[in-house]
Amino acid sequence: MAPSALIEIGTEELPLDAIEIFYTHAAGVTESLLKKNRLTFGKVRTEATPRRLVFFIEDLAVGQAEEKSIVTGPAHDKAFDAAGKPTPALEGFLKAHGAKPEKIKIQESPRGRVVAIEKIRKGEPTAKLLPRLVPEILAGLPFRKTMRWEKSGFRFPRPVQWGVVLFGKKVISFSMAGVKTGRVSAGHRFLAPQGFSVSRADWTEYEKRLRQRHILLGREDREKRICQELEKKFRQKNYDPDLVREAAGLVEEPFLLQGKFSGTYRDLPEEVLATCMKKHQKIFACRDEKGALVNRFVAVLNGGRSGLAGIRRDFENVLESRLRDAQYFYDEDTKEPLEKKAARLGELVFIGKLGTVAERTERLRGLVRELAALSGRPEWEKNLDRVAQLAKADLTTQMVGEFPELQGRVGREYAREAGEPSEVARAIGEQYLPKNLSEGHQVLAKRLSPMGALFGIADRIDLLTGAFGVRLEPTGSEDPYALRRAAGSVVKLLRAFSFRFSLAALVQKSHSLYREKSELSFEELFPKLAEFFKARAVFELELKPGTRNYEILQGVMKSSFDDLADVFDRFEMLERLSVKQPEVFFKTSKVVERTGNILKGVKEPLGPVDPGLFQDPLEKGLFEMIEKKEPGLRGFTEKKDYEGLTRAYGEIFFDPLHEFFDRVMINVDNASVRRNRQALMRRINRLYTDGVADLSLLTQVKE
Repeated sequence: MAPSALIEIGTEELPLDAIEIFYTHAAGVTESLLKKNRLTFGKVRTEATPRRLVFFIEDLAVGQAEEKSIVTGPAHDKAFDAAGKPTPALEGFLKAHGAKPEKIKIQESPRGRVVAIEKIRKGEPTAKLLPRLVPEILAGLPFRKTMRWEKSGFRFPRPVQWGVVLFGKKVISFSMAGVKTGRVSAGHRFLAPQGFSVSRADWTEYEKRLRQRHILLGREDREKRICQELEKKFRQKNYDPDLVREAAGLVEEPFLLQGKFSGTYRDLPEEVLATCMKKHQKIFACRDEKGALVNRFVAVLNGGRSGLAGIRRDFENVLESRLRDAQYFYDEDTKEPLEKKAARLGELVFIGKLGTVAERTERLRGLVRELAALSGRPEWEKNLDRVAQLAKADLTTQMVGEFPELQGRVGREYAREAGEPSEVARAIGEQYLPKNLSEGHQVLAKRLSPMGALFGIADRIDLLTGAFGVRLEPTGSEDPYALRRAAGSVVKLLRAFSFRFSLAALVQKSHSLYREKSELSFEELFPKLAEFFKARAVFELELKPGTRNYEILQGVMKSSFDDLADVFDRFEMLERLSVKQPEVFFKTSKVVERTGNILKGVKEPLGPVDPGLFQDPLEKGLFEMIEKKEPGLRGFTEKKDYEGLTRAYGEIFFDPLHEFFDRVMINVDNASVRRNRQALMRRINRLYTDGVADLSLLTQVKE
């Protein structure tokens, strides 16, 4: 078994975003560079704490693999003279590559027979390569902000303090970022600051020695300890999982400490209290057994220590100051109703060319009225209009100015304070949900109100229509207006709530509300947005190109895409049938595939089927079957009973079509007969593809 490599880069305290970037990219960057350098390896493991970034490469080859290549030279007839002796051209080629005549091979090439030699490039030892590879790996990590602090000019998020590079038991020593690598690591900054020696690249032993020095290397281990302490010691159940992740990134050994604050602040909205604690001090708000917030908090320290009473007082004093500010903002903001604050939205810019937030508010009012009608909920129009009037008003408040992450939720609380209907206030608070596209659509459906979801769709359609209309669509990895997340949210909300409406009609209404601000016509704009939404549907369903489910979705979207909720219904039905009743799925797929294949090469327009052109009894029989069965099949489509249509369609046409293809030639020489038979195939094909999916796109259908 090949030895492993252990790389530890010790630094000053790293920011949270640097740690997240490390976890996201470090393994991939390392694997790519090792492959590029022809080094075989096993698993690459990465972990990080605020003071160290660690790579562990299992079973790393002791040296590069040999690289063989074929180098071609002059043409055979120019390499040898009439006597068969090497010409100067061949001699020059051999000399240039250090090869002997006996190593020559003759091979065929696009330019005819040529002479060639096989070159073998020997690999270098891994121990010799690591001094170059380690800095390259670190340089390949896409940190957002880096600094220089010593004369070599090495850039990193924080100054490097030490480096451990071991290959098996061997120390790989070299200078990097002003330090010399070796085998000496460091323990906890406060609780075990002394250096210690790492004997070999052994993950289990290395982790054990760090634990002895008050360091939990694994982020999941730190998160687990925080959760266990919150639940067992402080009896907390509904704590913030995002804050657990943040707190675990700030410490090397979590130690939890409880404190309290004045009960007078408990009248503030709970989310304001919790956000005050989270944003400024990364501390957890506490709740009682019924879930109500109480005047206590839990802080996560970097290891246990003496002087806890003083540390607790420091947390309490800072929190008291923050809560005092929040109380002031709340008191000032609630001196006037939310409606009056909306009048100041003309002072806020939405997106450069797209005007003010006040203009956006008026567009949203028009758009929600249209959406209420399109989705069959005209009775919601009044409340949705009120939501649109007030939704952005909290952007003018002092509370949102201090806590931008509370926009929407502050508006909900102030709407309640002003006596707005409860469903209006709730929808205002839900307008930015889902915050995270990884949230399951079924979970979202349970915690979000339908009215909040419908307004959220309108809000994002306005953003997308406006941004695409002034050519601000995302390019590559750049998405400054979070348009991918906006489209992904629309897709997820429609999957969760099954609102049925025409996407084209809604975007057309949104486009008309922008008037002259849009630089694109609707006909130019909508195809761009449609493709954007299709990509988000693939992302929502977590489908990979080349898989059967990916092909099913492509077939569904090719049939029709305008009603996104309907797209999900058809996809989920076909996905289920393909697994649970493959014989039904197979029959229908084959009918669509075989009729679709006939139509692929058809360029000229096809008219209706003409029974007078039939030359075979099977044509007449198939036509009469279509005439008889079509009303029932169309009925399935009208009722959106896609499973019923799939079952009936395959059952009706599979056997007759198989017999038809066995006995009747479609592409005959007689053009009229040929087009008539093609029209017959088109009619069968469209009975299914018009309403459900074009399953001819599938490449992997088994009986």
